[in-house]
Amino acid sequence: MNAAAVSDSEARAALEQLARHDKLALAVSGGPDSLALMHLAAEWRGERGAGPELHVLTVDHKLREGSRGEALMVGRLAARLGLPHAILAWEGGGEGRNALQARARAARYDLMTAYCHANGIPALATAHTLDDQAETFLMRLKRGSGLDGLAAIPLTGAWSGIVIERPLLEMPKARLIATLEARGVGYASDPSNADQRFERVRVREQKDALAALGLTPEAIALSARRLRRARAALDHATDQFLASASEVSGAGFALIDREALLTAPQEIALRGLARLIAKVGGGEEPVRLVKLEALLASLGAKPGKAHTLGRCRIGPHKGRLGIFREMRKGRLPTLSLEPGTRALWDNRFSIELGAEARGPITVMALGEQGLRDLQDDSSVVSALPRLAGCTLPACFRGKKLLGLPLLASLSGSGHGLALACTASFIGAEAGNAKERP
Repeated sequence: MNAAAVSDSEARAALEQLARHDKLALAVSGGPDSLALMHLAAEWRGERGAGPELHVLTVDHKLREGSRGEALMVGRLAARLGLPHAILAWEGGGEGRNALQARARAARYDLMTAYCHANGIPALATAHTLDDQAETFLMRLKRGSGLDGLAAIPLTGAWSGIVIERPLLEMPKARLIATLEARGVGYASDPSNADQRFERVRVREQKDALAALGLTPEAIALSARRLRRARAALDHATDQFLASASEVSGAGFALIDREALLTAPQEIALRGLARLIAKVGGGEEPVRLVKLEALLASLGAKPGKAHTLGRCRIGPHKGRLGIFREMRKGRLPTLSLEPGTRALWDNRFSIELGAEARGPITVMALGEQGLRDLQDDSSVVSALPRLAGCTLPACFRGKKLLGLPLLASLSGSGHGLALACTASFIGAEAGNAKERP
């Protein structure tokens, strides 16, 4: 039976979750799912007469011939819809075939969320479908995943402080193809979707055999949806626990009551630790559960010991447990910033240099010497824990320390730099720094 195109009422219901954003980027590869998202979103916004300002992003992964042409094709289709389009190039595709799809997915998210930070766009919409949800569930079931893994792809997530929206997650892929065909819109076919070296392709090819057993994408997605409901309840309990037992500083560190952590239900304690480590460390991947379990056990058995996990240093601090960004020589990034631009530094701080600045600056960690230099001039800086202060973003021109862009927001005063540079800790309001690709 032929699939039906997505109706106007179905599109309105699916896309309404996007209306809460003033700006929104659409991840569009040139395949049928993402092109359908682009057309439906443009039509939805036009019908409303209001809504988010839409931007279309395409990542040219350079993994095969024709990828640039597909990106340019997306640009032409976006222009017909009156939408601005940007092509983002990935330069890391030639580093071997190991875990290529996972690396490519992570790179796409990194490139697109970096663009969002640079352009003041708070959210990114992707075209994950019900079929993607079912495949992800099966892949994680094979690996023995627990509740979080089997809850699979969330409707809303976060990556590097940017909200990730998936409005088409309940929509079968066949209906999105039918939606494009009804509009006479062509699309690209990625040969890797038939490459059996990739696990997702092998799972997809068993679709008919699974359906014969009653394991249709709809049935599998229903289980994932119910598990998401259970995960939401655990997340709510974790929110309440952290609100009562911990605090996250705008200076990029967290403190938690050690006794409360050790006496909380283990599942809530593990989730709380994971969330704080993600906020403070800004790591590339979620911390593995087995490592979190080992950390929690050690915190109980060896209360005076310091630990490192997820780019964080975790240990006693003034009667509580402190979680700080780990500082190793050469590990914290260096960022060049031109006047009138903004960027994400260390996956933790959003930095913006005003257009009135007298030239470019370099942003890097304040470090021990910089901390000593600023402690004499600022009671706010001198009150910071040493590990927190050393890992804050600071502005330099050459080797000269210009100042700490976060200082004005930390002190609540107008004290700042002669250059108009500001910073904010994205972990202060975001959930996990990154979700699983």
